[in-house]
Amino acid sequence: MSLKAKSLAGAFFNLSANGFAQIVNFVVYAIMARILEVEAFGLVAICLMVVEFCNLFVTVGISQNLIQRKDWDNQFASLSFWVLMGVSGAIATLIFVVAVPIAWYTYSELAAQLIAALAIVPIANGFRLVHKAKLERNFENKKLAVYDTIGVLIGGIVSVVTALDGFGAWAIIFGKIVQAVVSTVLTCVRSDFKPEKVTDKSHLPEIITFAKPLIAMSFVNFFSQKASNIIIAFFLGASTFAFASVARQGVSVINNLTFQPLNRIALAGLSRVSTDNLSHTFGRMVGMTAIFVSPVYFGVGAIAHPFVELVFGDKWTTSAYLLSILAIMAPTQVMAYYLPNLLISRGMPHQAFKLNMINLVVNMALPLMAVPWGLYGVIVALVIANYITLFLKFALVKKHLGIGIKDALANTWMFSMASVVMYGVVLYLERFNIYGLDNIFVNIAALVVTGAAIYAGILLLFFRRKSFKVMAELKRSKSQKAVKKKVPPQESGTAER
Repeated sequence: MSLKAKSLAGAFFNLSANGFAQIVNFVVYAIMARILEVEAFGLVAICLMVVEFCNLFVTVGISQNLIQRKDWDNQFASLSFWVLMGVSGAIATLIFVVAVPIAWYTYSELAAQLIAALAIVPIANGFRLVHKAKLERNFENKKLAVYDTIGVLIGGIVSVVTALDGFGAWAIIFGKIVQAVVSTVLTCVRSDFKPEKVTDKSHLPEIITFAKPLIAMSFVNFFSQKASNIIIAFFLGASTFAFASVARQGVSVINNLTFQPLNRIALAGLSRVSTDNLSHTFGRMVGMTAIFVSPVYFGVGAIAHPFVELVFGDKWTTSAYLLSILAIMAPTQVMAYYLPNLLISRGMPHQAFKLNMINLVVNMALPLMAVPWGLYGVIVALVIANYITLFLKFALVKKHLGIGIKDALANTWMFSMASVVMYGVVLYLERFNIYGLDNIFVNIAALVVTGAAIYAGILLLFFRRKSFKVMAELKRSKSQKAVKKKVPPQESGTAER
Protein backbone atom coordinates (compact mmCIF):
# COMPACT_ATOMS: atom_id res chain seq x y z
CA MET A 1 0.00 0.00 0.00
CA SER A 2 1.31 3.48 -0.90
CA LEU A 3 2.13 6.09 1.74
CA LYS A 4 -0.85 8.17 0.63
CA ALA A 5 -3.21 5.20 0.90
CA LYS A 6 -1.84 4.34 4.35
CA SER A 7 -2.36 7.93 5.49
CA LEU A 8 -5.93 7.98 4.19
CA ALA A 9 -6.69 4.64 5.84
CA GLY A 10 -5.16 5.84 9.10
CA ALA A 11 -7.23 9.02 9.05
CA PHE A 12 -10.38 7.01 8.35
CA PHE A 13 -9.85 4.67 11.28
CA ASN A 14 -8.94 7.57 13.59
CA LEU A 15 -12.13 9.39 12.65
CA SER A 16 -14.21 6.21 13.00
CA ALA A 17 -12.81 5.48 16.45
CA ASN A 18 -13.26 9.10 17.50
CA GLY A 19 -16.87 9.13 16.30
CA PHE A 20 -17.69 5.89 18.07
CA ALA A 21 -15.95 7.05 21.26
CA GLN A 22 -17.91 10.30 21.17
CA ILE A 23 -21.20 8.41 20.88
CA VAL A 24 -20.33 5.96 23.68
CA ASN A 25 -19.05 8.71 25.96
CA PHE A 26 -22.16 10.81 25.32
CA VAL A 27 -24.47 7.89 26.10
CA VAL A 28 -22.57 7.11 29.32
CA TYR A 29 -22.52 10.81 30.19
CA ALA A 30 -26.30 11.03 29.73
CA ILE A 31 -26.93 7.90 31.84
CA MET A 32 -24.67 9.20 34.62
CA ALA A 33 -26.43 12.56 34.55
CA ARG A 34 -29.75 10.81 35.11
CA ILE A 35 -28.52 8.54 37.89
CA LEU A 36 -26.27 10.85 39.91
CA GLU A 37 -27.32 13.81 42.01
CA VAL A 38 -26.42 17.21 40.57
CA GLU A 39 -23.72 17.97 43.16
CA ALA A 40 -22.07 14.54 42.83
CA PHE A 41 -22.06 14.86 39.05
CA GLY A 42 -20.47 18.30 39.25
CA LEU A 43 -17.88 17.04 41.70
CA VAL A 44 -16.81 14.27 39.32
CA ALA A 45 -16.67 16.73 36.41
CA ILE A 46 -14.33 18.99 38.40
CA CYS A 47 -12.08 16.03 39.31
CA LEU A 48 -11.89 14.93 35.67
CA MET A 49 -10.96 18.47 34.62
CA VAL A 50 -8.08 18.50 37.14
CA VAL A 51 -6.75 15.17 35.85
CA GLU A 52 -7.18 16.33 32.23
CA PHE A 53 -4.93 19.27 33.03
CA CYS A 54 -2.33 17.00 34.64
CA ASN A 55 -2.40 14.74 31.59
CA LEU A 56 -1.06 17.58 29.43
CA PHE A 57 2.40 17.03 30.88
CA VAL A 58 2.31 13.41 29.73
CA THR A 59 0.37 13.29 26.47
CA VAL A 60 1.94 16.23 24.60
CA GLY A 61 5.32 16.48 22.91
CA ILE A 62 7.27 13.25 23.28
CA SER A 63 5.09 10.92 21.21
CA GLN A 64 4.83 13.53 18.43
CA ASN A 65 8.62 13.65 18.28
CA LEU A 66 8.84 9.86 17.94
CA ILE A 67 6.31 9.85 15.12
CA GLN A 68 7.92 12.64 13.09
CA ARG A 69 11.54 11.36 13.35
CA LYS A 70 12.93 9.92 10.14
CA ASP A 71 14.05 6.60 11.65
CA TRP A 72 13.00 4.63 14.71
CA ASP A 73 15.82 4.42 17.24
CA ASN A 74 14.99 2.00 20.05
CA GLN A 75 17.48 3.66 22.41
CA PHE A 76 15.88 7.06 21.75
CA ALA A 77 12.42 5.51 22.16
CA SER A 78 13.47 3.82 25.41
CA LEU A 79 14.83 7.11 26.74
CA SER A 80 11.50 8.73 25.81
CA PHE A 81 9.66 5.92 27.60
CA TRP A 82 11.61 6.34 30.84
CA VAL A 83 11.22 10.12 30.67
CA LEU A 84 7.46 9.65 30.31
CA MET A 85 7.39 7.24 33.22
CA GLY A 86 9.30 9.73 35.35
CA VAL A 87 7.00 12.59 34.34
CA SER A 88 3.81 10.56 34.90
CA GLY A 89 5.12 9.40 38.29
CA ALA A 90 5.88 13.01 39.22
CA ILE A 91 2.39 14.08 38.09
CA ALA A 92 0.78 11.33 40.19
CA THR A 93 2.85 12.46 43.18
CA LEU A 94 1.79 16.10 42.65
CA ILE A 95 -1.84 15.00 42.49
CA PHE A 96 -1.46 13.37 45.90
CA VAL A 97 0.63 16.17 47.42
CA VAL A 98 -1.18 19.21 45.96
CA ALA A 99 -4.53 18.41 44.32
CA VAL A 100 -5.81 15.99 46.94
CA PRO A 101 -5.31 18.33 49.95
CA ILE A 102 -6.83 21.26 48.01
CA ALA A 103 -9.85 19.14 47.10
CA TRP A 104 -10.17 17.99 50.73
CA TYR A 105 -10.25 21.51 52.17
CA THR A 106 -12.04 23.23 49.28
CA TYR A 107 -14.77 20.70 48.51
CA SER A 108 -14.99 17.49 50.49
CA GLU A 109 -13.30 14.27 51.54
CA LEU A 110 -15.06 12.50 48.65
CA ALA A 111 -13.53 14.94 46.11
CA ALA A 112 -10.06 14.22 47.52
CA GLN A 113 -10.62 10.47 47.25
CA LEU A 114 -11.88 10.72 43.66
CA ILE A 115 -8.86 12.76 42.52
CA ALA A 116 -6.49 10.39 44.34
CA ALA A 117 -7.99 7.41 42.51
CA LEU A 118 -7.69 9.18 39.14
CA ALA A 119 -3.91 9.58 39.64
CA ILE A 120 -3.52 6.19 37.93
CA VAL A 121 -4.75 7.64 34.61
CA PRO A 122 -1.62 9.76 33.85
CA ILE A 123 0.58 6.77 34.74
CA ALA A 124 -1.35 4.50 32.36
CA ASN A 125 -1.16 7.10 29.59
CA GLY A 126 2.57 7.59 30.15
CA PHE A 127 3.18 3.85 29.93
CA ARG A 128 1.21 3.61 26.68
CA LEU A 129 2.42 6.55 24.60
CA VAL A 130 5.69 5.21 23.16
CA HIS A 131 4.03 1.90 22.25
CA LYS A 132 1.23 3.89 20.61
CA ALA A 133 3.73 6.04 18.69
CA LYS A 134 5.40 2.89 17.30
CA LEU A 135 2.07 1.59 16.02
CA GLU A 136 1.27 4.98 14.48
CA ARG A 137 4.64 5.08 12.70
CA ASN A 138 3.81 1.67 11.21
CA PHE A 139 0.38 2.96 10.09
CA GLU A 140 -1.36 0.42 12.32
CA ASN A 141 -4.12 2.90 13.08
CA LYS A 142 -6.77 0.24 12.66
CA LYS A 143 -5.38 -1.64 15.66
CA LEU A 144 -5.21 1.53 17.74
CA ALA A 145 -8.78 2.40 16.77
CA VAL A 146 -9.91 -1.04 17.93
CA TYR A 147 -7.99 -0.78 21.23
CA ASP A 148 -9.37 2.69 21.96
CA THR A 149 -12.88 1.54 21.09
CA ILE A 150 -12.62 -1.51 23.35
CA GLY A 151 -11.33 0.66 26.21
CA VAL A 152 -14.13 3.19 25.82
CA LEU A 153 -16.78 0.47 25.56
CA ILE A 154 -15.59 -1.55 28.58
CA GLY A 155 -15.08 1.63 30.63
CA GLY A 156 -18.58 2.80 29.75
CA ILE A 157 -20.12 -0.53 30.73
CA VAL A 158 -18.26 -0.47 34.06
CA SER A 159 -19.53 3.06 34.77
CA VAL A 160 -23.14 2.21 34.00
CA VAL A 161 -23.15 -1.10 35.90
CA THR A 162 -21.49 0.33 39.02
CA ALA A 163 -23.79 3.38 38.92
CA LEU A 164 -26.85 1.13 38.84
CA ASP A 165 -25.36 -0.78 41.79
CA GLY A 166 -25.34 2.44 43.82
CA PHE A 167 -21.66 3.44 43.69
CA GLY A 168 -22.61 7.04 42.93
CA ALA A 169 -19.78 9.36 41.90
CA TRP A 170 -17.30 6.48 42.03
CA ALA A 171 -19.00 4.86 39.02
CA ILE A 172 -17.57 7.39 36.56
CA ILE A 173 -14.12 7.16 38.19
CA PHE A 174 -14.11 3.35 37.92
CA GLY A 175 -15.04 3.61 34.25
CA LYS A 176 -12.30 6.12 33.44
CA ILE A 177 -9.64 4.04 35.20
CA VAL A 178 -10.75 0.82 33.47
CA GLN A 179 -10.80 2.60 30.09
CA ALA A 180 -7.22 3.88 30.55
CA VAL A 181 -5.89 0.53 31.80
CA VAL A 182 -7.59 -1.59 29.11
CA SER A 183 -6.42 0.67 26.25
CA THR A 184 -2.88 0.70 27.68
CA VAL A 185 -2.65 -3.08 28.15
CA LEU A 186 -3.95 -3.84 24.64
CA THR A 187 -1.62 -1.30 23.03
CA CYS A 188 1.46 -2.47 24.90
CA VAL A 189 0.77 -6.16 24.25
CA ARG A 190 0.33 -5.65 20.50
CA SER A 191 3.21 -3.20 20.00
CA ASP A 192 6.64 -4.64 19.17
CA PHE A 193 8.40 -1.90 21.16
CA LYS A 194 10.19 -3.15 24.27
CA PRO A 195 11.86 -0.55 26.51
CA GLU A 196 15.56 -1.12 27.08
CA LYS A 197 18.05 -0.01 29.68
CA VAL A 198 19.28 3.40 28.52
CA THR A 199 23.02 3.94 28.32
CA ASP A 200 23.09 7.08 26.17
CA LYS A 201 21.24 10.15 27.49
CA SER A 202 22.57 12.57 24.89
CA HIS A 203 19.13 12.82 23.25
CA LEU A 204 17.50 14.19 26.39
CA PRO A 205 17.92 17.87 25.34
CA GLU A 206 16.22 17.08 22.01
CA ILE A 207 13.27 15.48 23.80
CA ILE A 208 12.86 18.46 26.14
CA THR A 209 13.36 21.08 23.41
CA PHE A 210 10.77 19.47 21.13
CA ALA A 211 8.18 19.02 23.89
CA LYS A 212 8.38 22.43 25.60
CA PRO A 213 6.61 24.61 22.96
CA LEU A 214 3.93 21.96 22.36
CA ILE A 215 3.19 21.71 26.08
CA ALA A 216 3.07 25.51 26.36
CA MET A 217 0.59 25.72 23.48
CA SER A 218 -1.51 22.93 24.99
CA PHE A 219 -1.60 24.77 28.31
CA VAL A 220 -2.84 27.94 26.68
CA ASN A 221 -5.45 25.99 24.70
CA PHE A 222 -6.61 24.19 27.82
CA PHE A 223 -7.07 27.32 29.90
CA SER A 224 -8.66 29.31 27.07
CA GLN A 225 -11.18 26.53 26.42
CA LYS A 226 -11.83 25.77 30.09
CA ALA A 227 -11.70 29.37 31.36
CA SER A 228 -15.40 29.65 32.15
CA ASN A 229 -15.45 26.11 33.60
CA ILE A 230 -12.57 26.92 35.95
CA ILE A 231 -14.21 30.16 37.08
CA ILE A 232 -17.57 28.48 37.69
CA ALA A 233 -15.98 25.58 39.58
CA PHE A 234 -13.84 27.86 41.76
CA PHE A 235 -16.35 30.61 42.54
CA LEU A 236 -19.81 29.05 42.14
CA GLY A 237 -19.39 25.47 43.39
CA ALA A 238 -19.86 21.89 42.20
CA SER A 239 -23.64 21.98 41.69
CA THR A 240 -23.48 25.09 39.51
CA PHE A 241 -20.55 23.62 37.62
CA ALA A 242 -22.62 20.51 36.89
CA PHE A 243 -25.27 22.55 35.05
CA ALA A 244 -22.59 24.31 33.00
CA SER A 245 -20.88 20.99 32.26
CA VAL A 246 -24.04 19.42 30.85
CA ALA A 247 -24.68 22.49 28.69
CA ARG A 248 -21.11 22.51 27.40
CA GLN A 249 -21.39 18.80 26.63
CA GLY A 250 -23.94 19.60 23.93
CA VAL A 251 -21.56 22.14 22.34
CA SER A 252 -18.63 19.73 22.71
CA VAL A 253 -20.43 16.96 20.82
CA ILE A 254 -21.21 19.36 17.96
CA ASN A 255 -17.56 20.44 17.79
CA ASN A 256 -16.21 16.89 17.91
CA LEU A 257 -18.52 15.61 15.20
CA THR A 258 -18.24 18.61 12.84
CA PHE A 259 -15.20 20.83 13.34
CA GLN A 260 -12.64 18.22 14.37
CA PRO A 261 -12.94 16.03 11.24
CA LEU A 262 -12.89 19.14 9.05
CA ASN A 263 -9.91 20.59 10.89
CA ARG A 264 -7.89 17.42 10.27
CA ILE A 265 -7.85 18.15 6.55
CA ALA A 266 -7.76 21.96 6.80
CA LEU A 267 -4.01 22.28 7.43
CA ALA A 268 -3.07 19.96 4.58
CA GLY A 269 -5.40 21.79 2.20
CA LEU A 270 -4.29 25.30 3.16
CA SER A 271 -0.60 24.34 3.04
CA ARG A 272 -0.87 23.40 -0.63
CA VAL A 273 -2.57 26.62 -1.75
CA SER A 274 -0.60 29.50 -3.22
CA THR A 275 -0.62 32.79 -1.32
CA ASP A 276 -2.62 34.43 -4.12
CA ASN A 277 -5.45 31.89 -3.71
CA LEU A 278 -5.33 31.69 0.09
CA SER A 279 -8.12 34.18 0.74
CA HIS A 280 -10.40 32.48 -1.80
CA THR A 281 -9.69 29.02 -0.38
CA PHE A 282 -10.29 30.20 3.18
CA GLY A 283 -13.60 31.76 2.11
CA ARG A 284 -14.67 28.52 0.47
CA MET A 285 -13.79 26.54 3.61
CA VAL A 286 -15.74 28.74 6.01
CA GLY A 287 -18.65 28.85 3.57
CA MET A 288 -18.84 25.05 3.27
CA THR A 289 -18.60 24.81 7.06
CA ALA A 290 -21.20 27.50 7.77
CA ILE A 291 -23.89 26.04 5.53
CA PHE A 292 -24.02 22.89 7.68
CA VAL A 293 -22.60 23.78 11.11
CA SER A 294 -24.50 27.05 11.72
CA PRO A 295 -27.98 25.47 11.54
CA VAL A 296 -26.83 22.56 13.74
CA TYR A 297 -25.55 24.92 16.45
CA PHE A 298 -28.63 27.13 16.40
CA GLY A 299 -30.95 24.16 15.95
CA VAL A 300 -29.68 22.39 19.08
CA GLY A 301 -29.99 25.66 20.99
CA ALA A 302 -33.59 26.10 19.81
CA ILE A 303 -34.71 22.63 20.94
CA ALA A 304 -32.44 22.62 24.01
CA HIS A 305 -35.27 22.18 26.55
CA PRO A 306 -36.92 19.03 25.15
CA PHE A 307 -33.49 17.70 24.10
CA VAL A 308 -31.96 18.09 27.58
CA GLU A 309 -35.09 16.71 29.24
CA LEU A 310 -35.07 13.65 26.98
CA VAL A 311 -31.34 12.91 27.19
CA PHE A 312 -30.34 14.06 30.69
CA GLY A 313 -33.61 14.34 32.64
CA ASP A 314 -35.83 17.18 33.82
CA LYS A 315 -33.53 18.07 36.76
CA TRP A 316 -31.15 19.66 34.23
CA THR A 317 -33.56 22.39 33.03
CA THR A 318 -31.01 25.08 33.93
CA SER A 319 -28.57 23.45 31.48
CA ALA A 320 -31.14 23.80 28.71
CA TYR A 321 -31.28 27.58 29.20
CA LEU A 322 -27.48 27.70 29.15
CA LEU A 323 -27.31 25.62 25.96
CA SER A 324 -29.74 27.99 24.24
CA ILE A 325 -27.44 30.90 25.16
CA LEU A 326 -24.25 29.10 24.08
CA ALA A 327 -25.76 28.41 20.64
CA ILE A 328 -25.46 32.14 19.87
CA MET A 329 -21.67 31.59 19.58
CA ALA A 330 -22.15 29.68 16.31
CA PRO A 331 -20.98 32.42 13.89
CA THR A 332 -17.79 32.99 15.89
CA GLN A 333 -17.01 29.26 15.91
CA VAL A 334 -17.45 28.96 12.16
CA MET A 335 -15.42 32.02 11.18
CA ALA A 336 -12.54 31.68 13.66
CA TYR A 337 -12.01 27.93 13.86
CA TYR A 338 -9.55 27.62 10.96
CA LEU A 339 -7.49 30.73 11.76
CA PRO A 340 -4.68 28.92 13.67
CA ASN A 341 -4.21 26.47 10.80
CA LEU A 342 -4.36 29.36 8.34
CA LEU A 343 -1.32 30.94 10.00
CA ILE A 344 0.49 27.65 10.52
CA SER A 345 0.05 26.81 6.84
CA ARG A 346 2.05 29.95 6.02
CA GLY A 347 4.81 29.06 8.48
CA MET A 348 3.63 31.39 11.27
CA PRO A 349 3.28 29.19 14.39
CA HIS A 350 4.18 32.08 16.72
CA GLN A 351 1.29 34.14 15.34
CA ALA A 352 -1.00 31.13 15.77
CA PHE A 353 0.13 30.98 19.39
CA LYS A 354 -0.88 34.64 19.77
CA LEU A 355 -4.41 33.68 18.70
CA ASN A 356 -4.52 31.24 21.59
CA MET A 357 -3.27 33.92 23.96
CA ILE A 358 -6.05 36.26 22.81
CA ASN A 359 -8.54 33.50 23.58
CA LEU A 360 -7.04 32.90 26.99
CA VAL A 361 -6.96 36.54 28.14
CA VAL A 362 -10.44 37.57 26.94
CA ASN A 363 -12.19 34.28 27.81
CA MET A 364 -10.76 34.49 31.32
CA ALA A 365 -11.25 38.21 31.96
CA LEU A 366 -14.89 38.70 30.95
CA PRO A 367 -16.38 35.64 32.71
CA LEU A 368 -14.33 36.52 35.80
CA MET A 369 -15.87 40.00 35.87
CA ALA A 370 -19.34 38.46 35.48
CA VAL A 371 -19.08 36.19 38.57
CA PRO A 372 -21.25 38.54 40.73
CA TRP A 373 -24.13 37.92 38.30
CA GLY A 374 -23.93 34.15 38.82
CA LEU A 375 -23.97 31.28 36.34
CA TYR A 376 -26.02 33.02 33.64
CA GLY A 377 -23.79 36.08 33.86
CA VAL A 378 -20.66 33.97 33.30
CA ILE A 379 -22.17 32.16 30.30
CA VAL A 380 -23.39 35.40 28.68
CA ALA A 381 -19.94 36.91 29.28
CA LEU A 382 -18.38 33.89 27.55
CA VAL A 383 -20.56 34.44 24.48
CA ILE A 384 -19.62 38.14 24.39
CA ALA A 385 -15.95 37.20 24.82
CA ASN A 386 -16.14 34.97 21.75
CA TYR A 387 -17.37 37.87 19.60
CA ILE A 388 -14.68 40.20 20.97
CA THR A 389 -11.92 37.65 20.29
CA LEU A 390 -13.31 37.15 16.77
CA PHE A 391 -12.47 40.77 15.86
CA LEU A 392 -9.11 40.67 17.64
CA LYS A 393 -8.09 37.44 15.90
CA PHE A 394 -8.99 38.68 12.45
CA ALA A 395 -7.12 41.92 13.11
CA LEU A 396 -3.99 39.80 13.70
CA VAL A 397 -4.59 37.63 10.63
CA LYS A 398 -5.33 40.71 8.51
CA LYS A 399 -1.99 42.20 9.53
CA HIS A 400 0.01 39.15 8.43
CA LEU A 401 -2.02 37.56 5.62
CA GLY A 402 -4.40 40.28 4.46
CA ILE A 403 -7.47 38.19 5.30
CA GLY A 404 -9.95 40.11 7.44
CA ILE A 405 -13.30 39.54 9.07
CA LYS A 406 -15.06 40.89 5.95
CA ASP A 407 -13.69 37.94 3.97
CA ALA A 408 -15.24 35.51 6.45
CA LEU A 409 -18.53 37.42 6.71
CA ALA A 410 -18.89 37.56 2.92
CA ASN A 411 -19.03 33.75 2.83
CA THR A 412 -21.03 33.04 6.01
CA TRP A 413 -23.44 35.87 6.85
CA MET A 414 -26.32 34.49 4.78
CA PHE A 415 -26.13 31.10 6.50
CA SER A 416 -25.84 32.72 9.92
CA MET A 417 -28.84 34.95 9.24
CA ALA A 418 -30.98 32.04 8.04
CA SER A 419 -29.93 30.07 11.13
CA VAL A 420 -30.80 32.95 13.47
CA VAL A 421 -34.28 33.30 11.96
CA MET A 422 -34.77 29.54 12.27
CA TYR A 423 -33.50 29.68 15.87
CA GLY A 424 -35.94 32.44 16.83
CA VAL A 425 -38.98 30.80 15.24
CA VAL A 426 -38.32 27.29 16.58
CA LEU A 427 -37.48 28.62 20.05
CA TYR A 428 -40.78 30.54 20.07
CA LEU A 429 -42.72 27.45 18.93
CA GLU A 430 -41.07 25.31 21.62
CA ARG A 431 -41.26 27.77 24.53
CA PHE A 432 -44.95 28.56 24.00
CA ASN A 433 -45.83 24.98 23.03
CA ILE A 434 -47.54 26.15 19.85
CA TYR A 435 -47.87 22.64 18.48
CA GLY A 436 -49.37 21.35 21.74
CA LEU A 437 -47.70 17.95 21.43
CA ASP A 438 -47.41 15.92 24.64
CA ASN A 439 -45.13 13.22 23.29
CA ILE A 440 -41.55 14.52 23.62
CA PHE A 441 -40.25 12.43 20.69
CA VAL A 442 -42.95 13.72 18.36
CA ASN A 443 -42.44 17.26 19.63
CA ILE A 444 -38.68 17.19 18.95
CA ALA A 445 -39.24 15.64 15.51
CA ALA A 446 -41.81 18.33 14.62
CA LEU A 447 -39.49 21.12 15.78
CA VAL A 448 -36.52 19.68 13.85
CA VAL A 449 -38.56 19.33 10.65
CA THR A 450 -39.90 22.88 11.08
CA GLY A 451 -36.39 24.24 11.63
CA ALA A 452 -35.00 22.40 8.61
CA ALA A 453 -37.85 23.66 6.42
CA ILE A 454 -37.37 27.27 7.58
CA TYR A 455 -33.61 27.18 7.03
CA ALA A 456 -33.84 25.53 3.61
CA GLY A 457 -36.71 27.82 2.60
CA ILE A 458 -34.78 31.00 3.47
CA LEU A 459 -31.73 29.81 1.53
CA LEU A 460 -33.81 28.87 -1.53
CA LEU A 461 -35.84 32.09 -1.51
CA PHE A 462 -33.14 34.65 -0.75
CA PHE A 463 -29.72 33.02 -1.12
CA ARG A 464 -30.26 30.36 -3.77
CA ARG A 465 -27.28 31.33 -5.93
CA LYS A 466 -24.78 31.39 -3.08
CA SER A 467 -26.15 28.16 -1.54
CA PHE A 468 -25.95 26.25 -4.82
CA LYS A 469 -22.44 27.60 -5.37
CA VAL A 470 -21.28 26.33 -1.97
CA MET A 471 -22.94 22.95 -2.52
CA ALA A 472 -21.28 22.67 -5.95
CA GLU A 473 -17.88 23.45 -4.41
CA LEU A 474 -18.47 20.80 -1.76
CA LYS A 475 -19.45 18.26 -4.41
CA ARG A 476 -16.39 19.19 -6.48
CA SER A 477 -14.12 18.74 -3.46
CA LYS A 478 -15.51 15.26 -2.88
CA SER A 479 -15.07 14.38 -6.57
CA GLN A 480 -11.45 15.53 -6.51
CA LYS A 481 -10.76 13.36 -3.46
CA ALA A 482 -12.37 10.38 -5.16
CA VAL A 483 -10.20 10.88 -8.27
CA LYS A 484 -7.05 11.13 -6.14
CA LYS A 485 -7.90 7.86 -4.41
CA LYS A 486 -8.17 6.13 -7.80
CA VAL A 487 -4.73 7.28 -8.98
CA PRO A 488 -2.36 4.27 -8.99
CA PRO A 489 0.62 4.52 -6.62
CA GLN A 490 3.14 4.60 -9.50
CA GLU A 491 1.49 7.69 -11.00
CA SER A 492 1.71 9.63 -7.74
CA GLY A 493 5.02 8.20 -6.55
CA THR A 494 6.97 11.40 -7.15
CA ALA A 495 4.69 13.41 -4.91
CA GLU A 496 4.88 10.80 -2.18
CA ARG A 497 8.63 10.59 -2.27
